[in-house]
Amino acid sequence: MKMCICGIGGAGGKIASNFLGNMDYNSKLISWFTGAKCVSQGKAMGLWIDADKDDAKNNQHFFKDLAEGNYPGFFIPHDSVPTGPGLHAEVRKKYGYDVKSQGFVRDAQYLKAIFEIFDSDKEIQNIAANMGSTGPNSDILGSNNSKNPIFDSAWKAIEPYTVLGEGECDALLFIVSFGGGTGTGFINPIVDHIRKGGSTSFPVFILGVLTEPGDITVPQPSLEGQRYLAAISALYDLLTKKNGSNGIILVDNEILAKQAGSDRKIQNSLIYEVMKPMIVDRDYPGESPVGRAMEKESSRGLDFSPIFVPAYWSEPKQEGNEAELVRKALKKGKLFDCSPSRADKAFVFCRGFVDSIKVKQALSQEGIKNVQIYRKMGEKNNEILILLRNPYGGDPQAYNTPGTLENKFCVIIAKVLKYMNEHVQDLFYEGMSNLKPTEKEGNSAFKLTKLSRDALTQFFFGKDGYIKNDIGKTDGFAFELREARRRLKVGKAPSEQTFFCKPLSIFKEEDNHNRCPSASENEEEDREENGMLKINADAIDKLLEKKLQDMLASPEFRQKFQEIAKGEN
Repeated sequence: MKMCICGIGGAGGKIASNFLGNMDYNSKLISWFTGAKCVSQGKAMGLWIDADKDDAKNNQHFFKDLAEGNYPGFFIPHDSVPTGPGLHAEVRKKYGYDVKSQGFVRDAQYLKAIFEIFDSDKEIQNIAANMGSTGPNSDILGSNNSKNPIFDSAWKAIEPYTVLGEGECDALLFIVSFGGGTGTGFINPIVDHIRKGGSTSFPVFILGVLTEPGDITVPQPSLEGQRYLAAISALYDLLTKKNGSNGIILVDNEILAKQAGSDRKIQNSLIYEVMKPMIVDRDYPGESPVGRAMEKESSRGLDFSPIFVPAYWSEPKQEGNEAELVRKALKKGKLFDCSPSRADKAFVFCRGFVDSIKVKQALSQEGIKNVQIYRKMGEKNNEILILLRNPYGGDPQAYNTPGTLENKFCVIIAKVLKYMNEHVQDLFYEGMSNLKPTEKEGNSAFKLTKLSRDALTQFFFGKDGYIKNDIGKTDGFAFELREARRRLKVGKAPSEQTFFCKPLSIFKEEDNHNRCPSASENEEEDREENGMLKINADAIDKLLEKKLQDMLASPEFRQKFQEIAKGEN
């Protein structure tokens, strides 16, 4: 499998640089003099997508401007929208959004709204289609006019590295931070855009690092609830889309810090080491190529994108240490809270001299029976990466147990609902800083139109709008989060019911055919089976005991019993 690596946002770019480093030359200057190409592990290729050109140009030195023909390059999609009258002005006039602003705050809804505007507003689409390709990204967009220039240009920057274009990469890995601004907002629209463009079977995976708990002050101040809202909003959209990504690989920044310390560079390097068994080439001779196998198997049997939890361990090469690798990976090497034995399937990537039968036996002893193994040639160590698919469900008490995926999501959802209830005004502005519109100066002041404010209000709080201390009672995002928490507490397996299941839109019409059953409907379904009400065991025992007593006390029964005792018919 040759992977196209696409980092999105600040954190995504920093992590992606580890995957795209030149393994032949450590010095870019030497590569420039010799004309050598950048060759990464596994022959990976890729780029970095960001929203702030000033930051991309001045605050990092790994990626250069892709629009100027550099590799590895950064790409700024909203450069595809011309300034001045026309598209930019019309979007701002009708909706209030500034599609040319440099950088995004951690508003979960910002890029979701922008994507839906371009995806559904025919008037905006016509203006976009007639504006022509201008600006820094005109060479990438080409001569074809685009109805959705931001996401069209982003995909056209990525596609040439893949087999769908002129490249060799047969799979795509997006790397984002769940809780930031650009990565969190961009990831679902770009996946949606790829699938709607016809690339329905091309393997697309997402590696997402969940933000750490607590309020932070750098690189920009943000509240814990604000970042968790962005994270949950992105995950909600990704997990409710049919024919979406092939899987979301979750990494918890809090666990990452415990394993690698507080240094971000070391954390990013660890993420790369964990993913290397999946990314690098050199498959065992005669075994199925990983790319094609993962395309078919990653979401087999599911009509939604699965969650994958990575568990990794590395040991010096030693014959017969498969059980130790598996045990330590599951006990010490998990990068997100979960219950490994609850996984409906495990995809295992091994490097080194590893016996696949012994790996399966070791996993079976841990309660994991459905296993797919891919072996690759290794280096100094034997390594194992276990991607646990949907490792939750089947335990009604798991939501109350720290260390489980159910508990993790229930805690985060509670914090998101609290933030939405207490910081409602923060849901209705955007820009490149954390200043509200009234605190900005001059023409940079930003104000949503009534159309956008009404749409956002209904999206977040439903048709009844915001009611303090009583949000999410009937519909809207708050309601769906409450329902998701109830489903997690019920403890059903994801094959029976996912905890996020109803797609939600800000401006587009919702598809009510994908509506999830509410908690009350679930309770009714649980009580009905084959048209009969389920009655608990105690009630059945009491009913049978009463019927038997009534029967024994009846004169007819006593007479019949006496006749049987005398041998009469």
